[in-house]
Amino acid sequence: MEDPAEKIVVYQAFDTVMLANLAKTKLDAYGVPCFLTEENFTGLYPLRNDIFPGVRLHVFENDVERVREILIEENP
Repeated sequence: MEDPAEKIVVYQAFDTVMLANLAKTKLDAYGVPCFLTEENFTGLYPLRNDIFPGVRLHVFENDVERVREILIEENP
C-alpha cells in the first residue's frame, strides 16, 4: 500500500494555463510542493472535455487540505 505522504493526486483542473500558474505560484509561495501537467494540450485544444480535462494541478495527498485552505483564501 502506498504511503499517503508520497501519493500524488490531481487537485484541480484549470481552463487556462494562466489560472493554473497563478494557483501554482501561490502554493510555491507557501512552500507546498506541486506541479502542472497538460499545459500544452490546453493551448492546442482550448475546450475542456473527457479527453482534455484542462491544465492539471498535482499535489501530495497529505497536502490536499492545506492546498484547499490556501487557494480558497484567495477565492472565497
